[in-house]
Amino acid sequence: MNAVSLKKLEFDKVANYATQFCLSAMGRDRLLEAVPQVGREALVAELERVLELRNLLQEGSALPFSWLPDTRPLLKKLEILESYLEPEELQDIHHLLFSSVQLRKFMFLNREVYPLLNEFTIRLWLEKSLQASIRRIIDEQSRVRDTASEALLMIRRELSGSRELIRRKMERLLRRCQESGWLMEDTIAIKNGRLTLGLRVEYKYKIAGYIQDYSGSGQTVFIEPAETLEISNRIQDLEISERREIERILKEMTEELRPEIENLRYNETILGEFDALYARARFAVETNSVLPGIAKGHSLRIVKGFHPWLLISHHQKEVLPLDLDLDEDDRVLVISGPNAGGKSVAMKTAGLLCCMLVHGYLLPCSESSVFPLFGDIFIEIGDDQSIENDLSTFSSHLGAIKTILDVAGSSDLVLIDELCAGTDVEEGGAIARAVMEELLNRGTKTIVTTHLGDLKAYAHEREGVVNGAMEFNRAGLVPTFRFVKGLPGNSFAFAMMKRMGFPETMVERASGFMQDERIGLDRMLDDLSRLFEENRLLKQQLEAERADLAARELSLRTEEARMERKRRDLKLGASRELQKEVESARKEIKEIVQEVKSTPTDAKAVQEARKKLGLKKQEAEKSELSLRAEAEMAVPLDRTIREGDLVRILDTSTSGEVESVNQESVVVLCGNFRLTTSLKNLEKTSKTQAKKIHKEPLPRQQKVSWSATTSGVESTKLDLRGLSGDEAIMKIDRFIDTMRLNRIHSAMILHGKGTGSLRQRTAEFLQQHSAVKSFRLGEWGEGGAGVTVVELE
Repeated sequence: MNAVSLKKLEFDKVANYATQFCLSAMGRDRLLEAVPQVGREALVAELERVLELRNLLQEGSALPFSWLPDTRPLLKKLEILESYLEPEELQDIHHLLFSSVQLRKFMFLNREVYPLLNEFTIRLWLEKSLQASIRRIIDEQSRVRDTASEALLMIRRELSGSRELIRRKMERLLRRCQESGWLMEDTIAIKNGRLTLGLRVEYKYKIAGYIQDYSGSGQTVFIEPAETLEISNRIQDLEISERREIERILKEMTEELRPEIENLRYNETILGEFDALYARARFAVETNSVLPGIAKGHSLRIVKGFHPWLLISHHQKEVLPLDLDLDEDDRVLVISGPNAGGKSVAMKTAGLLCCMLVHGYLLPCSESSVFPLFGDIFIEIGDDQSIENDLSTFSSHLGAIKTILDVAGSSDLVLIDELCAGTDVEEGGAIARAVMEELLNRGTKTIVTTHLGDLKAYAHEREGVVNGAMEFNRAGLVPTFRFVKGLPGNSFAFAMMKRMGFPETMVERASGFMQDERIGLDRMLDDLSRLFEENRLLKQQLEAERADLAARELSLRTEEARMERKRRDLKLGASRELQKEVESARKEIKEIVQEVKSTPTDAKAVQEARKKLGLKKQEAEKSELSLRAEAEMAVPLDRTIREGDLVRILDTSTSGEVESVNQESVVVLCGNFRLTTSLKNLEKTSKTQAKKIHKEPLPRQQKVSWSATTSGVESTKLDLRGLSGDEAIMKIDRFIDTMRLNRIHSAMILHGKGTGSLRQRTAEFLQQHSAVKSFRLGEWGEGGAGVTVVELE
């Protein structure tokens, strides 16, 4: 992708802004030097690693280090024989090795949550003996330790003793000179690396020694006492020996590192790449970016897409999102509308988002967005008039278009602002159509902006070309910055004149100069825009009324469920009364039988007992029939039972799922068999109640929310946890159908966090489903990355 296009799309600003999140210069250079990924598989893997890092940051986790050293010049230095690394440079090598170990350990411990990052960092070379060797000779402040070698320890001990001895001698001489009044300065000064006393110049011969320096005024002479000369020489000699020993130690350590230079460079490369991933993840957190769908063809669907640089540079102002949908067959998009209405911003937003995606950035848009992978992006925008080269604006414009046509192919994206607008309208329109025809024949995805009416008509008639308009609020004479597909836009030049305060007579005079055909075209566009706006408002009103009806229906169902519970209680009460009556009758019969047994020889008593039994039997049967009739009348048919509901069959006390409903006949799926019964023999139940009935868990295929008509919040949730990808897709498809059947437009899918594969399969399916309006991951209070919230058409 050429640098000119990147700059015109403002990708360079985005990349430079993202570099502030890097932990090292290696990451910054890697980020700025990144080239587009042309392979789909490699790009998806890169984007998913950035997504995992974004999730890590959003969950409040932190990396095991806060910075990384730039070891590139150190490894180049290692390549030079006889060279050696200084203590500070060895410290950087140690930090490189230490960070490699810590990062690999951190990702391995969290491999279940961040599998791709673990796979990426597990390649790091682990080496602890070199870390130990470096730390043995230098401390955390990059100072060479006394214990780095026995020789260095002896030298430093002798140095310490000599310095202490000379200090005591100098302090004694200082006190003597003070008492004698010879000193100009009451301190010991270092001149030319030697310890001296600052005497008044007239007393310079009072003590034996060597003159090392004079003050600027010449009034003070700095003398090194003769009695400390030998000790000073010894200290100087020991310091030379110390430097030589330190140099020997550093060379030895460097030689130990030199054979591992390739492994060090390998870790350096991986950490640099990881740093670039980290910066993009931090950028994604700041701009609330997500991983959209990636199309295999050329379909482009932007849902609530924001211009990234506007988000950054206008963070205290409202930035409006872009909704743009181009099908596979929509090869060329012609955007028209008023000046300052957002045509160029819409075009650049689409181009910049596509550019960022192939460079490994997540995008500030809805997850239901879908982007193709363009091989290259070409853009022509702005005024490139050159006086030196004798090029007019239009000439420069044509030259840029010629350059694009020389290289643009079917896998590329072309963006042209104000196509051929800088010349005669008829000639410019003809050239513009020729350019668009050429790009259309090549199959190049193209977006152009224009004010030319001929191009709007051309886009309306030509297959593969589609109009798009930037909406304008005529009432307030201000643009709304909302993109509308399929409708050409009016320039609203006269409305803009009114808004700018031009006299009404001048506006009328200007409009009078226009040809009648053009005035008619503008009026037609104006009427179309008005009708479109009215339809949009009606649609919003219809959706609001639909939502209100859904709420009322839910309230009605809740009331029906309450009434159903009340009827069930009445039925149970009637059954209990019946049981009491029967029990009472049995008791009386028992008493009669007992009475007969006590007087078995009395024929009259036996006859009387038989008569009583007959009467009591008739009363019991009559009472039972009456109570059963009352119980059945108290429980009317439940007309709210639908396909997919979980129900209990009253006469068998078994539960199952409603497969079909035909008036009052219902087919219920109970495990592996089907049962046909009447509607009055069923009552709705829940999974908990069904488990109590069967005293065992439901089959696996029933472990989801059964229907949107079930009362309670769980009715709009689908739990996929524990299912395979194919099982999950089948459940989601059926779940969406149930939601639409019951006119419910918002639902939640629980897939858990885990490895993220189930979440990815869910997102891929939802992106392709025609009934899905949009979807997103849950907020913090909804379950975060473990759930997906779906909005249906």
